[in-house]
Formats: sequence, structure tokens, C-alpha cells
Amino acid sequence: MEFVAIGKVLDTFGIKGELKVLPFAPEEVFENLKKVYLKRKGGDYVPFEVEGVRRHREFYLVKFRGYDDISSAEQFRRATLYLPEEELPPREEDEFYAYELVGMEVVTDKGRELGKVKRVEDYGVYDVLILEDEKTFIPFVGEIILSVEREKKLIRVKDDLIP
Repeated sequence: MEFVAIGKVLDTFGIKGELKVLPFAPEEVFENLKKVYLKRKGGDYVPFEVEGVRRHREFYLVKFRGYDDISSAEQFRRATLYLPEEELPPREEDEFYAYELVGMEVVTDKGRELGKVKRVEDYGVYDVLILEDEKTFIPFVGEIILSVEREKKLIRVKDDLIP
């Protein structure tokens, strides 16, 4: 079973055991969250039952069942939340989860090889592909992205819009 990171615990929130989570996945993943997994160092994925989730600005506040105060929740600081890949909501043909784009090769329509996607960052209005050189940033918008070929792990972009 493949697991996908859906968020990162930044800190605790309040005194009732809530965790402030930076989301890596779309809103619909958090809307119906019943269980998440945390990975032990060098170990297995451990399930945690979700008691509640609510939006707080650009973050989510997540509460695990049985962790009802700040001292019991502090152990989760900096933890990454995971879900099995098959539990993610299905995407349309032209929609992608950020994790699917990481590692894809980016080439222009003129054959110029730009490198591989290192990570995807949410800039609010659109996502940005950040390549391995950490200097190339490509907005993931239709005016620039020509195609994404899942099977070939290839993203084609307009050459004249890339410096």
C-alpha cells in the first residue's frame, strides 16, 4: 500500500489538543477525514482516528480522538500526516495531486530540457512547480503548461514563456 503525505503538523493550537496542519492536499481530502497515519522513524505507519477538522485561515485544525489537551498533542509537532493513496478522492483526467508531479521531467515544446520537479508550492491562486535547480519556478497554469503525461512522467511547457 502506497501512502501519500497530505499535511504537516506545524504546532499545537489552543489547549484542547488541536493540531495546526499545513495542507498538502485539496480541501475535499480534509472535509471527510476520519483517520490519518503517522510514520514512526524507521517503522510502520500508525493510524490515528480523527475526531474533528476545521479550517483556520490557510491551515486546518485537526483533533485526534483521545488526545484532549495540549500536553498530549505536543508529541505530534512536525509530524507528517499520510493517507493511503487509494483513499484520496479521484481526480478528473486533467487534474493532478502535487505528489504526482514531483519527479516528472519538464521539457519545452521546442525540446529544451529544464529538469525535474522537486516540489510543488501553493501560491494561492495557482500552484508553482519548483525544479531541482531551485532557481526555476513554473506556474502550473494553462497558458504555460501544454500537457502532463502521467505514464511518461513528462510535463510539456511553452518555451517562449520560460526564461
